[in-house]
Amino acid sequence: MFIEIGPASLVVNGEKEGVLYEFDKRRIEEKVRNILQDIREYLPVLKQKSYRIKNTKHMPDVPKRMVQAAKLIDEMSLTPMAAVAGSVSDALKEYIMDEGLDRISVNNGGDISILNRTGKGMKVGIEDILTDNAPRYTLNITGLTNYGLATSGFGGRSFTLGLADSVTVIAPTGAVADAAATFICNNTSVNTAHVLRKKACEIDPLTDIPDEYVTTEIKYLTEDVIRDSLEKGLQLASHLKLDRHIYDAIIKLKERIVTTIHGDYPITLEVQNGN
Repeated sequence: MFIEIGPASLVVNGEKEGVLYEFDKRRIEEKVRNILQDIREYLPVLKQKSYRIKNTKHMPDVPKRMVQAAKLIDEMSLTPMAAVAGSVSDALKEYIMDEGLDRISVNNGGDISILNRTGKGMKVGIEDILTDNAPRYTLNITGLTNYGLATSGFGGRSFTLGLADSVTVIAPTGAVADAAATFICNNTSVNTAHVLRKKACEIDPLTDIPDEYVTTEIKYLTEDVIRDSLEKGLQLASHLKLDRHIYDAIIKLKERIVTTIHGDYPITLEVQNGN
């Protein structure tokens, strides 16, 4: 089922006893409208850096999730808007969980919240945002029941401060995966004359990061810059994994890839025509 309301473009899939589930589309759309209205009402707060937000008790569910996820990952640099898509996915998934489904996937523009009670593994392809080539990398996820998966990168829907083509994160929730992917990708930045940046407010006056210099064009990257960028992202991802905020991360830049994935459980990474 596809739903498009305002900034939300959602693909909602469900399975019960091996059969695709038919949702009440009008009921789901009404829930999405209510979630988006809650976010709109708190936008002035949600566009602040997370460390400035001291009290969330009065907030509705989704804005509160956004703040909590951003604070968990990095409250100094992130606004809660870094977790908006994943938080919407989580809330919608939880809303339909009481229908007794075995499998649920709520995909909000690539930020996905998943429930998998079947015991069967799931495969997720990682595409190139800029070239739209067929996926060369595939995640095999086995043994996780309730989790989130999000991707951030240059050329995606949102601004980035970094260079990475994509940063894909698997985490306990879609909100945390969303915030972590944004944070890691932002920190793949390397100073070089071959990367052009602009203040975000010059591109979008309504952005939540008006004074940040966001990446607008990548002309050429040397091998040293690529290595440094990937290493910066990997170090952050490794710290987040060590702190148990995320399960794993995969970072891609110019056909190079680094990852926190080691071993074969619960997440493995397959590479087409490679090891």
